[in-house]
Amino acid sequence: MPFPAEGTSKFYCYKDYIEIPSDEKCEIIEGVLYAMVPAPSTQHQIVLRNLLVQLVNHLKDTGCEVLSAPYDVLLPEGNEDPEDVKTVVQPDILVVCDRSKLKDKYCLGAPDFIIEVVSPSRPSMDYVKKLHIYEKHGVREYWIVDYTHQEIMSYRLSGGGEYGRPEIYTSGEVVSTILDNLVIPLSDIFVIE
Repeated sequence: MPFPAEGTSKFYCYKDYIEIPSDEKCEIIEGVLYAMVPAPSTQHQIVLRNLLVQLVNHLKDTGCEVLSAPYDVLLPEGNEDPEDVKTVVQPDILVVCDRSKLKDKYCLGAPDFIIEVVSPSRPSMDYVKKLHIYEKHGVREYWIVDYTHQEIMSYRLSGGGEYGRPEIYTSGEVVSTILDNLVIPLSDIFVIE
């Protein structure tokens, strides 16, 4: 299957997604195909690594798994078969504490925690589209990490299943209340070597 043009009128699902050549990086949100940006910058990768190290060390022996892209997350609307799921994303980092969601090649259902490191060329994907889809599917906590401004926006689901106003961290420490009170100094995240 040749890589389709973004924004075509066809609706896609996971069975279409796995037919797309592996060198053509994409995601599907509510049936709409989105091409992913080219390889991330060095700063993006350093920030990603720093966050991964902090999460892996903090969650050691908790039973939660910390995974990073490229790894597919399928977010079903109901009880459809995985091949029919119309939302397939690749978060930069995800934490899954319900190990039954982890299948051989993907996570089926909402991770507990997701981090997206913002791509300066396409910020609306993380700030709008993914924010909406993660809230809709019940991701309990979502961090948007902007390394160009050294800022983290942390969204947490309320009791009503919606994200409230984000906590915005520009100095000091960022805190996750759902991950055993994880605390990370921003200076450990945004250190660029």
